[in-house]
Amino acid sequence: MEHAGFGAVPDSGAREEGWPHFGANGGCTSRGQPAPVGALAFVREFGAMTPLIMRSAPTVSRLFCVGMLSLVGARAATSVGTREGNKDYLEPPLHVQLGTEQLVAPGAGWPFLLQTKEGTTIVMGHQHWEPGKPEPVVFLTRSFDGRKTWEPWSAPVEPVTEGTATQLPDGRILIFDVYAYHRANKIFVGKRWVSKDGGRTLTGPEPTRVTLTHAKVDGMVDDRGEPISRLYIRRSVQRLPDGTLLATGYGRFEEDNVPVDYLPAMKQTRCYLLRSGDEGLTWDYVTTIATPPMNQEGFGEPVLLRLTHGPRAGRLICQMRTGRETAVAQSESDDDGKTWTKPHFLSWAFGRFGRTRDIIGVDPDLTEMSDGTLVMGYGHKPDYRDNGNFVAFSLDQGATWTEETRISTEMTRAYVGVRETSPGHLYVVYTKTDEPDRTNYGSAEFNTYGRELIVTRKSASASADKASAAAK
Repeated sequence: MEHAGFGAVPDSGAREEGWPHFGANGGCTSRGQPAPVGALAFVREFGAMTPLIMRSAPTVSRLFCVGMLSLVGARAATSVGTREGNKDYLEPPLHVQLGTEQLVAPGAGWPFLLQTKEGTTIVMGHQHWEPGKPEPVVFLTRSFDGRKTWEPWSAPVEPVTEGTATQLPDGRILIFDVYAYHRANKIFVGKRWVSKDGGRTLTGPEPTRVTLTHAKVDGMVDDRGEPISRLYIRRSVQRLPDGTLLATGYGRFEEDNVPVDYLPAMKQTRCYLLRSGDEGLTWDYVTTIATPPMNQEGFGEPVLLRLTHGPRAGRLICQMRTGRETAVAQSESDDDGKTWTKPHFLSWAFGRFGRTRDIIGVDPDLTEMSDGTLVMGYGHKPDYRDNGNFVAFSLDQGATWTEETRISTEMTRAYVGVRETSPGHLYVVYTKTDEPDRTNYGSAEFNTYGRELIVTRKSASASADKASAAAK
């Protein structure tokens, strides 16, 4: 976009030397350098306004950035400004630097991310739905060179999944269909694929079986209003030390009849835990994690993580969607999933006086970094009127959350995947569209993008600064 006297206004991926810039996290930066997210917690409120400001008022946007940079001050590069002996704002517990955005899968709207031990990055999921069809058009793409290039899957049959995959200790990758269809007597049949070469080739699909005697099997519709008779094995599979696999599922039991507010024919769902002793060929019900009624949709789209670090090693954490405009819920188990805490809604702390904001989003993803930091990814549906995809962090094994970081500002399907690719380095996949009108959400075309995040804990960053100063 041109403006008299100033030339072209940089877009979200550009950097114009000498001018302040709104980063993808909503942060105002100078000379194209991403601003630390923690230092700009108070700027967060303006993040959703960025696209509008940049498109409609370039002069105002630049002046606004200059003003905000003046407020943040010279210390914004490392910490929040302070007065003599009295802190004005919460010191950021970590530093997050956003890398360059790259296109991963054009026309793909629901991505899931898997990072293998060999270094392969696999992105797969749904592209779009066709009217009247029971399953979506799907995609799978892989990178074998550190995400420099991508190779779309070219085989005639692809896994149908929004993300249920795991890698076993022997290197085999198991990929499970997100859908398991009712066949008879409360037995549901799904699919499993196997890769023995880091995702270069797959064998399958082979049938899987889920026995769920409490499940409802008739009179159900999905969020398109299409009739269904299936359950969902969702987002993650965790392996216990004895080789048992645990997976989270969601769907309806016979007693679940509370309507979803925006589509009363669809009913609220529950999340439950499944267990397999034969590497996912057969699954049995363990227990329910969370039951409706709750918010708009009950509990759905769960993600499961088993902690491997710190005093809570072995704890299971399950995060769940509760609606298009509501907070993500979390529950924990310390006995391999036999019992679960009452679900609680997540928020993140942004001020030194204990003020928090709800973590709003759908389809949460959750991963543990090599230093024990937890990272969750999620996005905002257009209903919430604050477009964008986000990550947030926990430094205390999921007890509290901090540093919500905006990855994008455009309208999104709101499905995010996040994994650590090397110590302190994350890769995040997400979707966005150029369509500005939320009333066109259903017909808009979305692409899947990815970008690297470099995460440094404040203590580690401070130690490095001291060592550098001592060396000088």
